[in-house]
Amino acid sequence: MTRLALGIDIGGGSVKAAVVNEAGFCQNETSFSVSSQTTGAEMLLGLEKLIDAGLSLFPSISRIGIGSPGPLDAQKGILLESANLPLLKNLALKTHLQDKFQLPVHYNNDANCAALAESRFGSGKDWESCLVLTLGTGIGGGFVDRGKLFQGYQGNGIEIGHTTVVIGGDLCGCGERGCVESYFSTKGLLNRFEARTNEKLPNAKSFFEKVRSGDSTSKEILDFGVTCLAESVRSAIHLLNPEGVAFVGGITEAWDLFGKSLESQIRAKIFPVLEKRLKIAVGASLSGIQGAGALALFSENME
Repeated sequence: MTRLALGIDIGGGSVKAAVVNEAGFCQNETSFSVSSQTTGAEMLLGLEKLIDAGLSLFPSISRIGIGSPGPLDAQKGILLESANLPLLKNLALKTHLQDKFQLPVHYNNDANCAALAESRFGSGKDWESCLVLTLGTGIGGGFVDRGKLFQGYQGNGIEIGHTTVVIGGDLCGCGERGCVESYFSTKGLLNRFEARTNEKLPNAKSFFEKVRSGDSTSKEILDFGVTCLAESVRSAIHLLNPEGVAFVGGITEAWDLFGKSLESQIRAKIFPVLEKRLKIAVGASLSGIQGAGALALFSENME
């Protein structure tokens, strides 16, 4: 009989949950809204209600997986803080929920969860090792090698968005300058466009519409962002030597505008012996829920 987990994805605007099986199939998705005013007590209560609802319909759920942005302590299961949910500090998710429901709870960075999902259910399922980059509001990363998730100390490894590509460059949300996230992410692209034009765009889609319309400024910003991203990926490939790299997240919807250039630059920059066998792919449209489910279901091998 296939095992079932409840996968939970904590985001800046909502918390989503669904029942996930070993093939990555999700059912009975539920959610609740959160905001910058959400307290730790409100978060825990909301999580309890999601889990209660899942268990009432699927009593065979044997474990719970949770993914969220960092920084966090994956080993102890503590959400240390959140940029989008500032009232959540040192929130002991794992201990609280394990005590409440008497089920194992697995908690990790959402980019790590994305890597797990991609390596199990997506484009990396036939690769020996898989480096995943999440391209969205920021840039996240995760790495799975021969079925095992690389976490770094306390689960905060592969922060590829905060690798430096321009010495003394644009200010990043982390407080440092020149991170690749400052040049190729929703925040980075929009901030650089506003700095150049004094025009504030509402989202990544509007930026890419500018590119499609032939706007020279947005095209220059995108081209430079692609070069910055290629440099970061080059460094990661030389450090980790993955069989393949998968790109996931909302920005990949505009892959036709930059994907060919990105792949070409990556292949031109890495060692020839690596280039000959490196696989590059746009990841499957997998949810954070599937990643959290994979974390719980395959934790014996992957954590």
